[in-house]
Amino acid sequence: MRSLHLALLALLSLVMVAPARAAQVTIDRTQRTQTIDGFGFFGAHDTWWGSAKDLVNTAWFDAVIDDLGITVWRNEIFPPADSISGQDADWTKQKPVVQAMWNKAKASVVPLKIILTVWSPPSSMKCVVGSDTTPHPDGTKNGGSLCPSKRADYANYLVAALKQYTDIGVDVYALSFQNEPLFVESYNSCVYTQKEYADTLASIGPIIHTAYPSVKLFGSENMLGTECGGANGFDPYWYTANVMKVPAAVSQMGIWAVHGYSDGVLATPTSQMSKFWASFYSGTATARLPIWMTETSGYVDTIEPSSTLPGALDLAQGIYAALYHGHVSGWVWWQGSELGSSAPNEYDLMSSTTKRGKKYYVSKNFYRYIRPGAQMVQAASDDAEVLVAAFDNDATKAFTVIAINGGTASKSVTLSGANLPAEFQAYRTSTTENCASVGPVTPTTITLPARSITSLVYGKVTEDPGSAGSGGAAGSGGATGAGGASGTGGAKAGSGGMTSSGGSGGVVGNAKSGGCSCNVAARAQGAGTWGLALLPLGLLLTRRRQR
Repeated sequence: MRSLHLALLALLSLVMVAPARAAQVTIDRTQRTQTIDGFGFFGAHDTWWGSAKDLVNTAWFDAVIDDLGITVWRNEIFPPADSISGQDADWTKQKPVVQAMWNKAKASVVPLKIILTVWSPPSSMKCVVGSDTTPHPDGTKNGGSLCPSKRADYANYLVAALKQYTDIGVDVYALSFQNEPLFVESYNSCVYTQKEYADTLASIGPIIHTAYPSVKLFGSENMLGTECGGANGFDPYWYTANVMKVPAAVSQMGIWAVHGYSDGVLATPTSQMSKFWASFYSGTATARLPIWMTETSGYVDTIEPSSTLPGALDLAQGIYAALYHGHVSGWVWWQGSELGSSAPNEYDLMSSTTKRGKKYYVSKNFYRYIRPGAQMVQAASDDAEVLVAAFDNDATKAFTVIAINGGTASKSVTLSGANLPAEFQAYRTSTTENCASVGPVTPTTITLPARSITSLVYGKVTEDPGSAGSGGAAGSGGATGAGGASGTGGAKAGSGGMTSSGGSGGVVGNAKSGGCSCNVAARAQGAGTWGLALLPLGLLLTRRRQR
């Protein structure tokens, strides 16, 4: 009896120390979905409202192109300053930055896509909401709307803005005619009802495409959490669905674009990402276009969240959810860089080249190792805490696997599938590592530390000389515009949800104070039928994104 007891104790001790079973990830490289257009951010070496002398920095351009690996750069078309509205920048201030960014990308043979967004038309083209004759008293600020009778003038103004770029040999890949059309801002802003947005797109699109047929129009740049945040998912009430209802509008759209916010400031909660993105993808199925996320911020610069804001690993999971569940082709952060002692903060990835935050390195795990032209292939994990997405790039012959461990314990992972590389180079970001090279691994010797992201790379992740050096021709020609040129979820196996770190699943509270507060258009300007046409009665959001 004693011997049996000892034998059972020995067996129990073996069971207790036995290593945890490795997470199994199955990859099918024959099943492909979206093609990646690129990853990037908005802005210059410092904010546009900073000094012109701080906007161009050679070492910074080297860092963002060659190290971080951006392949998309977003810029603003600033309206001309006038007696009503001053401006943070004009084309004279922007031009050196545009040229330097473009030339650096060409020198590194990076197919950089430059995309432009308008925050407001010129004051001369704006009316008070609901009018076509009464000028908006605050010029380019505090909302107002585009006068319907000025749509053709506005289209020609945008053509003139595009011509400023082509005149210096820079191609523009895509253009959004209005940033966040739902919100009234104390800075440049303009609001549209859903119908007005669709009608404006149908009106201005043909004029723009006659002058620049290769430029893609993207929009509506409304909030993902608004477009898909209802009880039934994708909401037919909002901008995307209304564009889809108008054939003359949807025929002009080239990219569906949303912003990764719940209210315009707070990042979409990590726990809801997979649901929202899957809903947006299925909701736009009848008008299948590439899907982009063209602005987000609001993440603290540590792996773990704060008490009110999500952290850098939440950002990694957010990018994963967009790629895996939303099948997005492009992802664009808000402000790339900002100078000052507080930077990088929740709005920035870096401060010049001297301070590169955790969000920078988490982004690099995607930006640097998933290049334009890569296609996502099928990947499924049997562990809900191990999020995996895989990408094949026929042009560079690279194969990249992104693996995130959202759990609090280290995980072993085994990859299986046909034609997998025998060895990968691994690059990891964790609490103690910054996209660090951690040596070669095989498909059966992968370890993911707790709360980390790892890029497993086989093949080249840099473009060869002779490959496309720009984001695509933007066409030529273009008339000068009226009013003048611008001054300027879990892994697939079972749950499909997202792992969520403590506190980030339901982020509440305000982002950084000191920016500009604003209200949803229905409450700030809701005269006449505007509130009924645009928003549920009584909805009010306060925004404090830095600007």
